[in-house]
Amino acid sequence: MKCHRYFLLCILTIFISCEWDSASVNEEYVEVVYMTPVYETASSIADQIVIEEPKEQSSLGKIISYQDYVFVNEPMEGIHVVDNSSPSNPQSLSFISVPGNLDMAIIEDHLYVDMFSSLAVFDISDVSNPVFVEDYTVDDVFDYDRFWNFPVEIWEDPSSYVQYKEYPDDTKGIVVDWVSEVVLEKRENYYHTFYDDFAVSEASPVSLKDSETRETSNAGSMTRFLPIDDYLYTINFNKIVLFQVGSDFRPNPWIKKDTSTQAETLFQLNDLLFVGSVNGMLVYDVSDASSPNYINRIEHFRSCDPVVADLEYAYVTLRGGTNCFTDINELQIIDIQNPLDLSVVSRKDLFNPHGLGIYEDHLIVCDATAGIKVIDVSVPSTPQIVNSYPIQFAYDVIIDYPNALIVGETALYQYDISNLPDMELISQTPILKD
Repeated sequence: MKCHRYFLLCILTIFISCEWDSASVNEEYVEVVYMTPVYETASSIADQIVIEEPKEQSSLGKIISYQDYVFVNEPMEGIHVVDNSSPSNPQSLSFISVPGNLDMAIIEDHLYVDMFSSLAVFDISDVSNPVFVEDYTVDDVFDYDRFWNFPVEIWEDPSSYVQYKEYPDDTKGIVVDWVSEVVLEKRENYYHTFYDDFAVSEASPVSLKDSETRETSNAGSMTRFLPIDDYLYTINFNKIVLFQVGSDFRPNPWIKKDTSTQAETLFQLNDLLFVGSVNGMLVYDVSDASSPNYINRIEHFRSCDPVVADLEYAYVTLRGGTNCFTDINELQIIDIQNPLDLSVVSRKDLFNPHGLGIYEDHLIVCDATAGIKVIDVSVPSTPQIVNSYPIQFAYDVIIDYPNALIVGETALYQYDISNLPDMELISQTPILKD
């Protein structure tokens, strides 16, 4: 009898054991990727600024010109400096390594750049030897993409479950990298998480100073930095942020203006400032540069849109794509003769327009992989493409008559535009070490 009970107990034990094993096999475990930001302070990032030998350009960026020099941004990396005293034979001089840099402007031999959330200044009175003026740095004035170097392959892998071990905390510093940890966990409702938030420090007003007109850089239509009189206008997401630039060229936070939209580009014509945004064009009166006064806006489909203008019309390119919220690619011509009554007079389909410039009756439009388009706008109601020039990728243009400087995917192109609509290539210069 004892043996019989023992045998039944053994059978029951095996049965229970098998049931437990079966349950564990049926449980689903997944690899969860926990992401943690890596921080650095503004001062430690500033310590990484260095002037290097010329280097190859690997991605497209903004372009400005100043005197006989051209400055081309390498997004998030720094600025290529090119001697353009001989447009037929420009020479790469150096590369200014500035982590987190996207935009720039020059006021009287001083180069102002963003460095993640900071504004930094270089003395370029000797362009061959730029000097970082460290104590002129203004911290915590710009928002920046905290996910700028987040490993994209993690998002693209459908089998990955991404969680934040720690979401970016601005009080801990500037996010410069991400580290990942893969943990095998029982399947639950895991999902990709992504957040974004924006904050700008309050500006502290300082006394206005009188000064003479200063020499400033010329910018392409994609710029977010624009000198106006004694002020540096900058864009920070949905705000225009002004810095007063004193006689010593130290930038002092001045005021912020809420645009109530995501602002993207700046263009000045006399006393008017045109702001390109993701859903329209805004117009401000900047006759008093210390106090921009909102006049009006005209809205369009949500899109990316640089703008230029002449005395009667503004010219806006709308482009589609992953980051531009739409598949519309076109030129819009807007009547600005009465800024209080803005109206679109015509539209022209394009391929994927980026920067543009205006000279008299002709627009020069950078149409991405479709190259350069020359558009006759002498009759604004019926703009006509009258010429085109193939280059690998046309990004932005500065018109410095009789020349036009165009930044492409890996090179700086210069054209003689004295016989528009015909353009003659003067030089095509890879931004490379000689």
